[in-house]
Amino acid sequence: MTEPLLRVEKLRLGFRDDQGRLVPILQNVDLKIEPGEAVALTGPSGCGKSLLARAICGLLPPSARMMGSIFWRGQELTRNNGRNWRPLRGGAMTLVLQEPATSLNPVMRVGRQIAESWALHHPGRQAQAVAQSLKLLEEVRLPMPLETSRKYPHQLSGGMRQRVLLASALACEPGLLIADEPTAALDPTVQRDILTLLQDIRRHRGMALLFISHDPNLVELLTERSYLMDNGQLQAGVFASDLPPHVLKAEVVTTELQQLKPILQARRLVVEHLNNRWTGFGGSGAAGFRAVDDVDLDLSPGRSLGLAGESGCGKTSLARALVGQIPLNSGTLVMAGVDLRKSRGEALRKARTAAQLVFQDPIASLNPRQRVGDMLGEALRKRHVGIEGLLEEVGLGPEVISRFAHQLSGGQNQRVALARALTVDPKILIADEVTSALDPVATRRIMSLLAEIVDQRNLAVLHISHDLDLLSRWCHRIMVMSKGVIVEVYPGLGQGNARHPYTLQLLAASPNALRADQLRLQGGKKSVSRKMQSTGRGCPWAPFCDEVISSCYKVLPPLAAVGDGHLSRCPVVESDRSSTFIDTL
Repeated sequence: MTEPLLRVEKLRLGFRDDQGRLVPILQNVDLKIEPGEAVALTGPSGCGKSLLARAICGLLPPSARMMGSIFWRGQELTRNNGRNWRPLRGGAMTLVLQEPATSLNPVMRVGRQIAESWALHHPGRQAQAVAQSLKLLEEVRLPMPLETSRKYPHQLSGGMRQRVLLASALACEPGLLIADEPTAALDPTVQRDILTLLQDIRRHRGMALLFISHDPNLVELLTERSYLMDNGQLQAGVFASDLPPHVLKAEVVTTELQQLKPILQARRLVVEHLNNRWTGFGGSGAAGFRAVDDVDLDLSPGRSLGLAGESGCGKTSLARALVGQIPLNSGTLVMAGVDLRKSRGEALRKARTAAQLVFQDPIASLNPRQRVGDMLGEALRKRHVGIEGLLEEVGLGPEVISRFAHQLSGGQNQRVALARALTVDPKILIADEVTSALDPVATRRIMSLLAEIVDQRNLAVLHISHDLDLLSRWCHRIMVMSKGVIVEVYPGLGQGNARHPYTLQLLAASPNALRADQLRLQGGKKSVSRKMQSTGRGCPWAPFCDEVISSCYKVLPPLAAVGDGHLSRCPVVESDRSSTFIDTL
């Protein structure tokens, strides 16, 4: 009988609390992975998925207490105080964590980070490291690999950072890749490309994969076998089709639409970033590119506006510009009657306090040296609101008050970040991918919470996500962005159908759509490589559109009405066009 590549037996894991008592997290976990096999691990946020991944790699914090055995090709790793893990990390097994911003070096260009990882695992071949780093960036479908390699992590979108981290992991050529939510920050089309890439790599290199995700629809596309973790225990053989309906079905907001005076009005907003023209890992000269291009939007009390688009399209740049974190190059921005571009001093400070931004990467926005109670207490010191009540509102219990951010799951940290934003009683909440790290149940809870906030606090919400299905169910209106340009605006709450070809492409690439069509990711098929092409002032989707006409490359079409409350920039869209879209991998 062949020995499995990885075998976990009767693993128990816990932490000591402030009173010295052992709090169990994992209980009698048994797991095995064969060479070249793709196995999924799913379960709710905070159930211990990431903790199990760290235990397999011997990367637990010193405060953890572990019992049981972990075997790699028959060799027990848990003996000799963990020294057996050292020669195996990287080349034998490697871990891609959920939060790329905390895994990448913020002061090193991403190309150098990948080259360094490749050189460490290929002694004597340092001269080839730079060329290999560019090859890996191209392999993970990053546009313009040479230019991307010379950027710092903060110059990339969340999805682009995740792909850089994946490239760095693949540079080690591991026998087992443990991917902890690697697509949580990606839009549907890029997510599909990454999943196809992982499938190709696994089959062509004979690499095993442990794919961790909270999305049961997603894991069924990629893996042959799965485990469901619940209350620290594993149950084998669970896919989305086996889960109870209440886990998969999201509720629909039924808030009555009203015409309200906007609390925020933005007109013709333009945000430009400098893009270095590189000559090596250094570089000189600069050119500007528009991250936000002539965007108009209104945010009204009691209303939710959804903003969707691919990774790197400018969604987060727009969000940060709205709250004054990055400057506007042109346009007007009025919040609560205050012109933010003309105001100074106390008036500007008060107006900016009215809008709070909840970031996509919560662990990077929380103080790692403060306990949750201290973080919230610091923000609440001038308000008569209880910490426990605020935590309960976002679905957390009082036990997290004494914990640090690194002791919480990604979903729990996101809810702490949301609670902190609510401490100042904002008028506007900008939620940037706040559900990307959450399982379906926690996603429904957070979205229900945001819906209650909209109704009870009369709060205006800008909800940013790459999940158009989610936005369509929970937001009153949907805006779709491509390369900084709004290409479509249509009614939400299940009342409108997308018509722009770009929007239809996003919808067709979602895990739900792929699973509904009974499609699986097929190894050997090449995913679409989106080579960025200059279209001047034409439509940003023109180079990839099946319905393109000559004018699409020359002039950006206006946002024209194609139905009741529905605007689109596509000149060939007909008002009665169906929203179906056939897509194959």
